Amino acid sequence: MARAEAEAIQRLLSEQNERLRELDRMKDEFVSLVSHELRTPLTSIRGYLELLFEEGGNLTPEQERFLGVVDRNSERLLHLVGDLLFLAQVDAGRLTIEREDVDFEEVVQDSVEALRPIAESRRIELVASITPLPTVVGDPARLAQVLDNLVSNALKFTPEGGRVSVSLHADGDRAVVEVKDNGVGIPRAEQSRLFERFFRSSRATHDAIPGTGLGLAITKAITEHHGGRISVESEEDVGTSVRVELPLPAAHDAAAPAHEVAV
Repeated sequence: MARAEAEAIQRLLSEQNERLRELDRMKDEFVSLVSHELRTPLTSIRGYLELLFEEGGNLTPEQERFLGVVDRNSERLLHLVGDLLFLAQVDAGRLTIEREDVDFEEVVQDSVEALRPIAESRRIELVASITPLPTVVGDPARLAQVLDNLVSNALKFTPEGGRVSVSLHADGDRAVVEVKDNGVGIPRAEQSRLFERFFRSSRATHDAIPGTGLGLAITKAITEHHGGRISVESEEDVGTSVRVELPLPAAHDAAAPAHEVAV
């Protein structure tokens, strides 16, 4: 009798687990389908906006302002759709990573330069310390996405007048990039959830800091697909440090001097 009951419970649990897996699969397919369907009209909207801006002489200042709002928000939606599609590819095991020699120093420097206007507008000191390294093997666009996510996150969570530092160096057989800020930090109880999709820290919510909670999840996926690892250290009201490690394919000169760029 007891054995029959145990077998019945086991069957029920198995059926429930299978149902949960099916629901999870359906959810992933739904997100992927909706994202694909959204991308086409959003791309069309942005294309027609570009045409309107090119004919700027026919627009009143008020119309240009209205269209600017539409342009900014459509761009935000297109980025969100891109992030959702990326994660759908990860879940389906279809994420494609290009493999080529990448000048990681250039990737880091380009990210710092691209985000310079944001740092300047908020009077945040942005400093890069870069030690020459051999090339890494990977996808240059995806690695640039990692740096852009980390640096833009640091700037977003750092108050006006603060400091963000980006460093690149070698540690044994790994290239290490660290992004540190003296921003709001993350409560210790929430740090284990940082790489969960859509997770937003209580400080981000309280301070109305914009974001979708997808950036670190995407960064972690890209890093791990390159054979690397990512870690975070943070203290509330002190700051946050994010460390990304990627494998180096060859020996390097660890004594090479670093050069520094300040914003």
